[in-house]
Amino acid sequence: MDDDDLDCGDCAVVCCCANSHHSHSSSGSGASAAVFCCCLLLAALALVALLVVAYAFIVPVRVTVDDAALGRLALAAPAPSSCINGTCARTGTAISYDLSVGVALHNHNWAMAVWRRGTLDAELRFRGRTFARARLAGAGRDRIRALRMEVYRLAAAAESAPVALGPGAAAELARQSAAGVFELDLIVFGEVKYEAHTRRRAIRVTCPLRLSPSTATAPAAFARVKCA
Repeated sequence: MDDDDLDCGDCAVVCCCANSHHSHSSSGSGASAAVFCCCLLLAALALVALLVVAYAFIVPVRVTVDDAALGRLALAAPAPSSCINGTCARTGTAISYDLSVGVALHNHNWAMAVWRRGTLDAELRFRGRTFARARLAGAGRDRIRALRMEVYRLAAAAESAPVALGPGAAAELARQSAAGVFELDLIVFGEVKYEAHTRRRAIRVTCPLRLSPSTATAPAAFARVKCA
């Protein structure tokens, strides 16, 4: 076969035997062109394979708490549940709290964008008991680009929020208050949709928080928390 007759259909053979072909050919121009053609074809195939892998396999969205500040968390007198002849009875337990958190959604896919769908909600719990619910983001379609993140902020406060702590949890809250470190759980849940995929996927993660009371003049240190 003459070198000038080589085309892309022969390039796989030429790539494997380019050195041998050079040594027996009367002209190297045809082999060089075929090798170049082969390299372009292999590069295109590699790119297609990478894109297939990038869009076929999903890296789930990761959730972290990047910052948090606790103003207060303490037992409070519960609100009156009933009043008879001017006498109001108080039942159950209640807590007062004031805190803020910054929740980040990370898209670790290197090619695919992610869209947040519907609402993004959160619950704050102490010893498994929910004492606050809040909306991090309303219904919408936020786009999180590949290898980027989006941060959502929550601020929640109440003077007397009813919560069924029970005597054991109430005693633990008092103990943690005396120690100056509170252990809370932040539950984050919502839905996302990945580019090139039609099905929505749920997010539901728990973020364990260890918070010390902060003030404007003396903010407590906080390290990023990974949610799972």
